[in-house]
Amino acid sequence: MRIKILASFLMTVWVTTASAYGWEDGDPLTLSGDGDEASVEYKPTCDVQRQRDPSMTDEEYSDFLLEFQDSECAHVFTVGDIGFGGGRVFYTTDEGRHGLETAPTDIKPLEWGCYNQYIEGAKELKIGAGRDNTAAIIDESCESYFGGSVIFDDIVNYNGGGFQDWYVPSAYELYKVYEVLGSHKVLGESTQFSYPQYFWSSTEFNSRYIYTINLDTGSKVYAERGLTLSTLPIRSF
Repeated sequence: MRIKILASFLMTVWVTTASAYGWEDGDPLTLSGDGDEASVEYKPTCDVQRQRDPSMTDEEYSDFLLEFQDSECAHVFTVGDIGFGGGRVFYTTDEGRHGLETAPTDIKPLEWGCYNQYIEGAKELKIGAGRDNTAAIIDESCESYFGGSVIFDDIVNYNGGGFQDWYVPSAYELYKVYEVLGSHKVLGESTQFSYPQYFWSSTEFNSRYIYTINLDTGSKVYAERGLTLSTLPIRSF
């Protein structure tokens, strides 16, 4: 009898105290079905919703993230953050929901290709033009001057951070990388035909020269297509 009275007293104290702190605001958890499980609604966190489904291809996952960034769970980036692809964000739009990021690794020095060949659709300098420039050049299936691979052969197969939607930046995109992120050093010495510290853009100056930048110093020069320069791919998110 005393036990029942004590239990009743403790329950009264708990209810009274809980009410004082607003504990009655939510609905109580109840047993459902056969009484073995509590009926609790679970909503995945934004991080869980953003995870890649194992069945997705690289292209499908890239498209998924692009759409996901328009949802209430969008990750808001600032310049200098690590992007989805493992590189660094250097340009943002839509209050940080979209923008551009660099690749996590450079591509070794290679020729630009298409020597003495003017390519229609590869002359845009502006930010946002790199993707279309790159697509136009890839469609030409350009050959190298000395034989071997050109940068646009490698960009097709480049898989950085689990993505394959990388492209060669336009001239202004490339300069923005240096302007915002600062010096980008590359190991390797210059030789007669190779300049590792200089990086290709996807923008033609004319049928012989391409806009390029030394990402260590910021020096902007035109380079012949037959030279071998480095490339820092970028992608949109």
